[in-house]
Amino acid sequence: MNILHVEETPNPAALKFIMDGPVIASGSLSISSGEDDEEYTGDNEMARALFKVGAVELFLCQNYVSVTVFSPKAWEHFMGDVKSAIEEHLLSPGEKQPEKEKKDSFVNTIDRDAFPSLPDNEKAQIIESLMDEIIRPALANDGGGLEVLRVEGNNVTIKYQGACGSCPSATGGTLAAIERALKGYCDPNLEVLIGNTQ
Repeated sequence: MNILHVEETPNPAALKFIMDGPVIASGSLSISSGEDDEEYTGDNEMARALFKVGAVELFLCQNYVSVTVFSPKAWEHFMGDVKSAIEEHLLSPGEKQPEKEKKDSFVNTIDRDAFPSLPDNEKAQIIESLMDEIIRPALANDGGGLEVLRVEGNNVTIKYQGACGSCPSATGGTLAAIERALKGYCDPNLEVLIGNTQ
């Protein structure tokens, strides 16, 4: 698989490497360098190779690999090594994914009146689907993503992935936009918090 081009992200320490094909069968994959043992990387040779040349986080989604290094200045020294590691270790999938059928928007099915009284696990399912439809695609355009860690009452705790993880706007404008969307579609009393996996 080859790199078609490299795009900047809002996070100066992260770059988005656009590939000539899908890099993951479905969904997304986020791996942090603190998790570079086999439990997290498994047989992911690319992750191990990138962590050796200064990457601190990887985010694979659709047709790109987002790589965050320890400092924006590190790109001057490691760009060639990062490109080589991606092209050498990222294998082309055997088949292209079939095109998905168009379906009605999930957001049109949310019952705002019933949402506040739902159990937390049902709220979490609705929020996950909403994130998949409107939030994650927007973050993916900037080389990142997010994970919903938990939903407890009116509190939704998230963790950013990829370029979003250390982006300066992640705790400001981006967080406010996510909260605005959840309040508008689900419940005006929801609050979005940034948490960790602990």
